Amino acid sequence: MAAKKAVSSVACTFPKISSFAFANGGRLLLVAGGTPGASGGVLLFDWPAGRLVQSLTNRADMTTAVAVSPAGDVVALAGTDHQVELLKLDSTAKKLLPLHTLTDHSRPVLAAAFSPDGKLLVTASVDRSIKVWDAASGKLQRSFSHHTDIVHCLSFRPRTVVGGEPVPFYCASGSDDKTVRVWQPELGRMVRIVRGHEGPVFAVAWSRDGEHLFSAGKEGVIRIIDGDSDEILHHWPAHEDWIYALALSPDGNTLASGDWTGGVKLWNVNGAEVRPAGSF
Repeated sequence: MAAKKAVSSVACTFPKISSFAFANGGRLLLVAGGTPGASGGVLLFDWPAGRLVQSLTNRADMTTAVAVSPAGDVVALAGTDHQVELLKLDSTAKKLLPLHTLTDHSRPVLAAAFSPDGKLLVTASVDRSIKVWDAASGKLQRSFSHHTDIVHCLSFRPRTVVGGEPVPFYCASGSDDKTVRVWQPELGRMVRIVRGHEGPVFAVAWSRDGEHLFSAGKEGVIRIIDGDSDEILHHWPAHEDWIYALALSPDGNTLASGDWTGGVKLWNVNGAEVRPAGSF
């Protein structure tokens, strides 16, 4: 398949970009990054015009991750300065306003994710911990220390209803300890450990229906894990380099994977057989 061409580009002052997210129904784009060891922050762009409307670059080190609450009114910025910033997003004024600074991690924070109801924020760190915060007050509710090495990634399972009753929120994490772990942050317990990975796990993503969990990392292998057990249902060699990112399309039929070389591959994951759907 021929290489895809970029349809547009956005000028960005960060020498390193680590994460981005859309907000306000796709009308705003947040780009996180910075200069390692020197500065970091977030840029807010009007979208799709690509016009910069706000620049917050006062962090002492790289911003590693940006997350937007389901309601779109709160933004979390994780950083290698060991801190997480909570910001209020005023979509009308197209402006981010400071709310809270979370300082309980002792090492760089690598991931942040809001629960589907927006009440909880979960963060993961080089300090091997996963912390659960009240998203409104910024108060630390609990900390998990079950992982035995760096925790790289987090992903919340979409809202799931079984027998007419909502299932408690599950959050998956991936680590250098070669495991994926599933948690119930609001209840304060670990649900299961998924072993079988032969290298660090850098990315996890739930399917849109919550029935499957995808994982990938240093091996260049993508795995499909049963959403309600520790069984690995399928795996395949997807990249020749480390995989750092996974994302599902809105319809849940296409999985995108990105590696250290800058390559992106698309996979058709709708059905029993996984098929390549393109690359660029």
